[in-house]
Amino acid sequence: MVILKARVRASSIASAASVIALFWGAAAFAQDTAAAPDSGIEDIVVTAQKSAENLQKVPIAVTAVSGAMLERAQIKDIQGLANSIPNVQINSFSNSPDSAVFTIRGVGVNDADPYVGTTVSVVVDGVPVGVNTAALLSLFDIERVEILRGPQGTLFGANTTGGVVNVITKQPTGEFGGEAQVVYGNYNRLDLNAAMNFPITDSLAAKVSILHTGSDGFFRNYLDNRRIGKRDMTSLRGYLKYDSGAYDATLIGEYGRTRNGSQTGVLIAGPGELFYTPGESGSGFNFKRGLSSDQPDYNNRDSYSGTLTQNLETGIGQLVSISSYRQYKNDLYSDDDATTRVLLQTRRNSKQHQYSQELRLHTDLTDGIKMILGGFYFNQEYDLQQKTKLDGFAPGVGQPQSQHQKNWSISGFAQFYAQLTDAIRLQAGIRYSHEKTSAVSTTANSFTTVPGGPAGFDDPVIPGSLIVASGKQSWDNVGYKVGLDWQATSAVLVYGYYARGFKSGGFTGRIAVEQDIGPFDPEHLDTFEVGAKADLLDRHLRLNLAAFYNDYKDMQVTQNLTYLDGRNSAAIRNAGGAKTKGVELEATVLPVEGITLNGSVAYLDAYYTRYDTFVLDASGSTVAVSYAGNRLMNAPKWNATAGFTIKQPVGSGNVTASGQYSYTSSKYTAFTDRPTELVTPVNLVNGSLSWAPDGEAWSIGLWGRNLLNEKYYGQKLTLVGIGTLASLGNPREYGVDLKVHW
Repeated sequence: MVILKARVRASSIASAASVIALFWGAAAFAQDTAAAPDSGIEDIVVTAQKSAENLQKVPIAVTAVSGAMLERAQIKDIQGLANSIPNVQINSFSNSPDSAVFTIRGVGVNDADPYVGTTVSVVVDGVPVGVNTAALLSLFDIERVEILRGPQGTLFGANTTGGVVNVITKQPTGEFGGEAQVVYGNYNRLDLNAAMNFPITDSLAAKVSILHTGSDGFFRNYLDNRRIGKRDMTSLRGYLKYDSGAYDATLIGEYGRTRNGSQTGVLIAGPGELFYTPGESGSGFNFKRGLSSDQPDYNNRDSYSGTLTQNLETGIGQLVSISSYRQYKNDLYSDDDATTRVLLQTRRNSKQHQYSQELRLHTDLTDGIKMILGGFYFNQEYDLQQKTKLDGFAPGVGQPQSQHQKNWSISGFAQFYAQLTDAIRLQAGIRYSHEKTSAVSTTANSFTTVPGGPAGFDDPVIPGSLIVASGKQSWDNVGYKVGLDWQATSAVLVYGYYARGFKSGGFTGRIAVEQDIGPFDPEHLDTFEVGAKADLLDRHLRLNLAAFYNDYKDMQVTQNLTYLDGRNSAAIRNAGGAKTKGVELEATVLPVEGITLNGSVAYLDAYYTRYDTFVLDASGSTVAVSYAGNRLMNAPKWNATAGFTIKQPVGSGNVTASGQYSYTSSKYTAFTDRPTELVTPVNLVNGSLSWAPDGEAWSIGLWGRNLLNEKYYGQKLTLVGIGTLASLGNPREYGVDLKVHW
């Protein structure tokens, strides 16, 4: 605890060695009373390193959340994990509610458009999701979610400098059976979920899962007080699994359909700011916002995916092949000024498709040396047509913009594990990647055909205003990792590693002048991490500790300018550097049978060492500034959790009660560190209570999220002289939950 309370500097990693020594000493005591295999805290199996392993034997910082925990906590998408994982921030963009904002240990991006790329990769059943606009997944029928903190480039590839969110769905069992769930809650929420397993032959099994969730939305419109921001999502997933001796294959197909309401960000503006609207541009904590009468409450999305995973045992090891195709289409109307006035409105039509192929060989070179050798091919293309009405800047003026990019990459990788002694293991990995990107970006201005009327999304382009920029570039990158882990006792693992990861280069999609397109080059991140994992006191106490130091080089930073006439540029340049360092501790305690306590605490010191950019002065001219010394975006200094699960017999069954408290300290959600972009500390309390008869053929329960009705912001972005756009955290939610198993 001394480390956690002290100011963490570069010496944090060295200081952590004393805590690791305490782990070892406690473990030595624990060995005198070794637990039976079926007692104490249960083992958790993860695939964080592309192979099934006990979580406590994996020499990286990983948090695993089981599907049962997700169901109990009513977590329906990845954003529901926000504030519950050490040094992990998960948000969505105020003007693009389906897009994910992942930040791990201060490493993240802060823009919804695909050209910005990702630093945290979402991987579903072994397949990376190429863009963050498709990464805010629904979580239904899930086996577990693994959050890997720190660079994962050697095994997972580019754009994993922050980490990986590894999602594993429930696979076919080969036995007849199923489950169904009905959830009802406030805001007229209704969930209907079901999954069915059935055998076809001795070697062929199938499974079908379906989810529907809907609600009326949290917000009301200032215009007519009707509910806005509804949720209406349906997902269908089907499996076929063939298993015959040395060969097995699983085919997964999925369709997702959403017919949601449009974004529900709010506007904060005061007198003197361009978008100030009396009675409508306040804090927004009353969950009211404006939606203009000419703007539909509309966010339609369709997604499709197919994945074939094959495993073959050969004389030289196990061959693994993962082939996948994914695509989505999205049509979103967005009233960005959040008032009933017609000031700033957007329609975004986007589509993306990707194909990926991974081939791996898992083999034992000798009795003491294991190797994973693989290759990966990825090809994706996306198109975004964005039309914006700028009446708040210049009546009748619009701005159509487009982005079209193609990207392909091929990489080869190898990861080695060499047992140097019975207790000490060397791990080393390397990955070479070649990628090529081509891009076309356009921007123009349009003007209404209705005299004196507002702008429209289909207005003609003003002659001479069209700007077209294009580019093509290829890059070669190498990522690598080397580390040691020491099985100090059967209950304690101590590890340390150095890794270099990289984020891909690219081209700017949202331009104001032709030069904005770039290109920008890859950025690199060097990481040092040490840690310890221990199961102590007869496996009734689990402690996992990690300390890290990150050094960003050639950091891609946004030159974000919104001109007084409404033109917007979000050009990216390699004009930044940063350092982050911190400590994470997770604990699980089993004091008596039927009661589990858990908690975590994390500290993060994350700041820019270089951030050279431009701002607009009062006259509208650009001025060079530096933000060196500012805190990184979405990087709170502290976050902590404390929770419990109690399962006790009552009547002819069992009652299960669970609760969690989470604390996240203040953070900035933009690089400027303006007071208007500061999100104040967040305190959240969630809980559930259920009863199931012996055998658990069915259960009924109550649940609640944000039980104290904490009012807090998710993201805030200030447009200087105009106002601050912000997203709100969900209000108190509660309801009932009925499950049936057969």
